[in-house]
Amino acid sequence: LPFHEGHIMADKTPVDPVPEKKWQIEQKWAKQNINRGSQYPPFSIEPVPYERQRLAGAGMSAEDRALRKQWVKDQQLSPNEPRFVKELQPRNFFRRLYMNPTDALFTKLIPVFGNTGASALRVVIPRLFLMAMGGYIAYYQLKYNPNDWTRSGGFKVFRSKPMLLRDDMEMPEKKHDDYNDLGFK
Repeated sequence: LPFHEGHIMADKTPVDPVPEKKWQIEQKWAKQNINRGSQYPPFSIEPVPYERQRLAGAGMSAEDRALRKQWVKDQQLSPNEPRFVKELQPRNFFRRLYMNPTDALFTKLIPVFGNTGASALRVVIPRLFLMAMGGYIAYYQLKYNPNDWTRSGGFKVFRSKPMLLRDDMEMPEKKHDDYNDLGFK
C-alpha cells in the first residue's frame, strides 16, 4: 500500500491523506481553548448549576436538594479563612534582609492602624526610605566626589556659563591652559 492510503502510524492512528481545512483547524483551536489544554472538557463540580435544570421536569429530588445545599454551604468561608501560611510564600535572601525589620515593625502597628492601614504603610514607608537614601547617596557622590585633576573617576558636573550680552561686558580673555584643566588652576 502507498503511504497515504490507510497507512497506520506507530501510535495506531490512521493518517488523513488530505490536509486539514481552515474550518477544521479553527474547530481544533476552539476545542483546545475550551478544554484549556486537557484532553477532557471542563466540568462543574456544582450539582445542578443552572436554575433551569433545577426547575425543569420533575424538579430536584430530595437527594439533589441535600447535595446542592451542602455544596452551597461549603462555598462559605470560615471566619479564620483565608489563612496566611508564611512558608507558602518564600522570599529570597535579599528580600528577607530588607523586609524582616519592616515586617517586625509593622506587625506591631496592626492594632494601632488596622490591617489595611498597616499593610499600606508597610508598602509605602520602606520604599520612600529607600528612595530618600538613594537620593542622599547620589547627592553625596555628586558633592564630595567630583571629577577633578586628582582622580580619574567621579562625576563631571557641568555648570551653565553666565549669559554675556554685548553691552554688558567684554568677553573674558582665556589663555591656552584655561581649557580642560579639571580644576587644577
